[in-house]
Amino acid sequence: MNIQDLSLLLSDKVSKRKIFSKFKEIGDFYSKSFDERKNIITAKLSFTLKNAYENIPFFYNLAEDHKINNIFLNFKIENLKEIPFMDKDTLRINRKFLLRPDFTNKIQNCYTNGSTGGRVAVAYDQESIDWSSAVMLFCRNLYGHKLINKEVHLATDTRSRGNKVERLGQFSKELVNNRSNIFIKDFKKESTFDYLKELRGHRTNLLHGMPSQINGLVSESIDKFNIPFIETSGEFLRKEQRVKIEEFFSARVIDRYGLAESGIVAYQMPKQENLSVIDFHTFVEVDDNGEIVITNLNNHIMPLIRYRTGDFCEKKGTFGGFEQIKMKSGREHTLINFEGNKLNTATIEDLIFQIDGVKDLQFQITKNKKIAKILVENENPNKLDETKQIVNQYTKTNIGDNIINAKKSDFKFSGTQSKQLRVVIIDL
Repeated sequence: MNIQDLSLLLSDKVSKRKIFSKFKEIGDFYSKSFDERKNIITAKLSFTLKNAYENIPFFYNLAEDHKINNIFLNFKIENLKEIPFMDKDTLRINRKFLLRPDFTNKIQNCYTNGSTGGRVAVAYDQESIDWSSAVMLFCRNLYGHKLINKEVHLATDTRSRGNKVERLGQFSKELVNNRSNIFIKDFKKESTFDYLKELRGHRTNLLHGMPSQINGLVSESIDKFNIPFIETSGEFLRKEQRVKIEEFFSARVIDRYGLAESGIVAYQMPKQENLSVIDFHTFVEVDDNGEIVITNLNNHIMPLIRYRTGDFCEKKGTFGGFEQIKMKSGREHTLINFEGNKLNTATIEDLIFQIDGVKDLQFQITKNKKIAKILVENENPNKLDETKQIVNQYTKTNIGDNIINAKKSDFKFSGTQSKQLRVVIIDL
């Protein structure tokens, strides 16, 4: 037994999880021929639809109302497109009808970060969480990163707003997975120095975070050092960011596309330029306008079927047995300058979405990355003062004074894709 398998078995025993068997099953799946895999995926889709019809009230009602119950019960791949799309509004309005009602085991809610239209929660049981973990380990293992190697994750520093039980659970998960978090609050020179010092101290083998965060660590006044692998997700990775990060850390930058709604959807495999769809875990369609539509295949207590993600891509054919996609720009954050402080819009977004009633937001900045205004769409407009106060207190600035109540019609959209942008440059 190799060291990766042994460490996974020990980790499963300590954490009472079942990741090792799933990790092996994914490896076996991708050792099969492309045609064999297509048959397995069709069978997984068939099971997902039948389970949804028989156990999830929303899908039963959907099938009966649209007279498509035969598609759910006698699935054929060519009929999938007859099922209506879902989106975040579907999750908000119908959430209690999307959960399997007879499920009595513990569930965990995973919240979207709001970058494609507000924050919603998706429920996972331990089985579906373990599948997501196994997919991540499979992808990283292709580069030689194993559980015994140290991973560091960059996170927005809003942990003080979580309760003690959540923090204890997070600590246990990090211990079992040989992972540490570095919480990013701002990008002042002294803060950046501390983050980099901590990275060195961990002897980091893989650093994971959003491109805007990792790019913010690059400093001309601090000596460069090596981190073998840097994995980016959560927003669009620009070419110039990849070049700067790889040069500073002497690293291989690996891009991935994932969602709270499904886990890892696509991953940049070794010797590949584009992202490979992990079709064992998520079935991907690309709509005519380029929007990514997913059906998750390993979450049977809250399945999502033909879910519009709000993200866009180009199809790039098949390479090495994997369907290839290239992400389009749109979902990304940036560092903004405010009264001499460098702040990441991701941190401010994280704070604002913890306010009750917030549906969406947009940062409008100038060409020199100074904040113009922060538009917030809130079902409770009287929360404006509270929102400003929380952001000001946390950042120790007055940047919250730039927050204004707004309607969706006030937001700026991409002219080419008719999609909302999280950060937009405007002329004053």
